[in-house]
Amino acid sequence: MSGDNTNNDCAPCVPCAQESLFSRSCIALLTISFVLVGAFIAMTLIGDAVFYLPVLRQVFSFRYYPLLLVAVPLLSGPLQAALGYRSAWLRDLTAVTTTFVTFLFILAMYPQLLTDSIYNTIPAVFGYGLHFHVDWLSYVMVSVSGILWLLVTIYAHEYMAPEEHQDRFYLWMSVTLGGVLGTVMASDILTMFLFFEIMTFSSYMLVAHNESAESLLAGNNYIYMGVAGGLAVLVAMILVLFSTKTLQFTYLAAELAETGWIQYAVAALLILGFGVKAGMLPVHIWLPKAHPVAPTPASALLSGVLIKIGAYGILRVATSFFMPAAGPLMSRDNPLWNLSHVTGAAVIWIGILTMAVGVFMALQQSNMKKMLAYHSISQMGYIIMGAGVAAYLGYYGAMGFSGAVYHTVNHALFKSLLFMVAGVVYLRYHELNMYNLGGLWRKLPVTFVVCIIAALGITGMPFFNGFASKSILHHAIDEAYTYGHGSFRYAEVVFTIVSGGTVCSFIKLISYTFLGRCPEKIATVPNTGNRMMQMAMGGVAVLIVGIGVFPGYLMNTFIIPATRSFTYDPAFIDRYLVDMNFFNSHDLMGTVRVYALGFAIFFVGKKLHLFHLHLPKWLSVEYVMYKPLQSAVLRVSRHITTNYETKANNADVYIYAALLMGSLLMLTVFFR
Repeated sequence: MSGDNTNNDCAPCVPCAQESLFSRSCIALLTISFVLVGAFIAMTLIGDAVFYLPVLRQVFSFRYYPLLLVAVPLLSGPLQAALGYRSAWLRDLTAVTTTFVTFLFILAMYPQLLTDSIYNTIPAVFGYGLHFHVDWLSYVMVSVSGILWLLVTIYAHEYMAPEEHQDRFYLWMSVTLGGVLGTVMASDILTMFLFFEIMTFSSYMLVAHNESAESLLAGNNYIYMGVAGGLAVLVAMILVLFSTKTLQFTYLAAELAETGWIQYAVAALLILGFGVKAGMLPVHIWLPKAHPVAPTPASALLSGVLIKIGAYGILRVATSFFMPAAGPLMSRDNPLWNLSHVTGAAVIWIGILTMAVGVFMALQQSNMKKMLAYHSISQMGYIIMGAGVAAYLGYYGAMGFSGAVYHTVNHALFKSLLFMVAGVVYLRYHELNMYNLGGLWRKLPVTFVVCIIAALGITGMPFFNGFASKSILHHAIDEAYTYGHGSFRYAEVVFTIVSGGTVCSFIKLISYTFLGRCPEKIATVPNTGNRMMQMAMGGVAVLIVGIGVFPGYLMNTFIIPATRSFTYDPAFIDRYLVDMNFFNSHDLMGTVRVYALGFAIFFVGKKLHLFHLHLPKWLSVEYVMYKPLQSAVLRVSRHITTNYETKANNADVYIYAALLMGSLLMLTVFFR
């Protein structure tokens, strides 16, 4: 008996010791990360000379960091899966460590950007090669991707512990990181397309991870939309190649201007292709289906990083294919801005519509993750609108560009944190319906605090990160009205109403989830620690507050250099962007009005039961647009099948075969 008792008492010691080792390792890596970030910030403020201390010169001058950034996650994914067969904690520690190493490589690239961009090439792939280029815009994207991936990987350790198929999850999460980094560092549209597709197919495995009927259906929806978006980019890429004889992200406005209608076809296809990933209306329907069923770490990355890649794609093509090269005679009236001007006007209204529909649908949701998914759509509308203003105003579009980039960073932070909060609530209580919760601020005090921080960020409260980027975007849409068409005055009004709706949404989330009376079934659930999850959420919260208190640092150190690297008026940048005074009375009073509007919408909506509207089916984008398209495709498929089975010589068969062979021939010529 004694031996049996001893074994029972000691058996848990091994996993406990492993868990303790993992916790200490993560604390050490996260502490080192924030120390390095602090040192990095200090060095950027002091000056670039400190980067070239003899001891660090070799590290900072290494020229192949882009290739390493792609290779490390792509290679470490299979390693993590293999380790998982022997030790779950070792797999998780390897995932955290390799993500930490990736983040170190990102920090180490910065000194080279102070003097020049970074180029890497893998020759002979498809006969064309893979080309990588890290400039200020792509560096902002890889930086936010790297720090968020590290924090979400730490968070995933505890969240994924009860889940099945963890090895597969970590494998595809790592491969997805490689796809993300390859996409944003691509120097040409072929390289971007290839890594964009890697990212799409690997992230499908994250969406469908649970293998439930609902997860598989959402995953199928995600992959169909992703493939359709990829095909749109592929067709645009072929048109660009045949029209301009290049695939590089370089100023092509002059070359495309000679192609007539083809330039508008290219613009439409690229915006559609990248807009699918960005959750842009009307190709947004995959997003509210994917988030509620995906594991929370996947939701945090989908909303925090992956949908930003769509916005990045729109920004990248707008600042290359649609933009003319700088020159002494460049002005806003140059006819080479025509493509950018027309495209930008359309994108502004698409962004405004995306904002409005997203926030309206968010207000109708009871499921926390579905509400956050619709808010991702709405917030992406802000970014798309900013990109549209940048394109529409052309030479004077720096405000829209900088606002879109700034809000991309900010949304990545506060939305990933909000999904982490939802994950903690679900892991503890297995409930996501806000109306079935309440009083959680006593049971989850840390989660409550970080939720408040994230909510203040997304609603644009001063001294939290969203205030700066929303202020810039508000100025941008004002400029579209001032320097452009008078109709954009109405866009500015919608902007304000949507901002009020966002405030209302998070009053609703916090009041129903964390305040009020705690239901009996929730009150009886014992409190358990989620140390790693709290630590990861705390890290994101620190970044939200840090950017909010010092908004000028991110703007002056990264976003303005990115803006200067494109054909925007330098005098405009110097006058309106450099050393911008964010905490001015006009913007502060604007925030007061938005919050007052948000509280008013909440009280009126609650009193009149406006948060439980059931819209008629004919107002559904899916019903109006996608159901008829699906029916048409099925009819065509049945028609082809019937003809093929009954009449092998039918002309339709030859037509479809000719189209297929023609497509294959185009691809063969393209990739020879």
